[in-house]
Amino acid sequence: MIDPAIRKLNLGCGFDIRPGFVNADNFAECGPDILFDIEDAEWPFEGDRFDHVLMKHVLEHVGQAFDDFARIMRNLHHILSPGGIAEIHVPHYRHETYWSDPTHVRAFTPLTFRMMSKRQDDEWIAARANYTMLAYAMGVDFELRQAVQVYDPIYVTAMNEGRMTKDEVRRRAETDWGVVRELQIQIAAIK
Repeated sequence: MIDPAIRKLNLGCGFDIRPGFVNADNFAECGPDILFDIEDAEWPFEGDRFDHVLMKHVLEHVGQAFDDFARIMRNLHHILSPGGIAEIHVPHYRHETYWSDPTHVRAFTPLTFRMMSKRQDDEWIAARANYTMLAYAMGVDFELRQAVQVYDPIYVTAMNEGRMTKDEVRRRAETDWGVVRELQIQIAAIK
């Protein structure tokens, strides 16, 4: 039995079992608290169950078809409490860690998650902007709270050794491949 007082979910935990979290995965070998497939239509959690959901290198592996991806995001929205945070780590699409894994089916940028906001979609609709209104298309409402670029260790070392400034690395990250290794995103469920 899972302790109902635990309000944090480590979804797609793999072997990263975390104390203080409900650890869920679809591989029994990982020893999760709950065994289930994130692509299942129904998730084994009640609505508003979690204040924090960690998805560390999970989302890029699931929901290859848009309808499946939309259902995953609806389920995530459903299990988060009002204002609850989904912390999502994904490889950056311009890094070899994204392209080297043949199980990756979807790339992300911070804009992907901004499109999941009804407030943002409404602004774009009013401006007649050409964006996909994902919040409405998927039936979710999230607000992007934070987007952090994690730089490749080569660039971190260059900054630490004074060979590059952080501004130089940021500028290169806008155009060059291999600079940003990972995105760490936090989105809040709006209900």
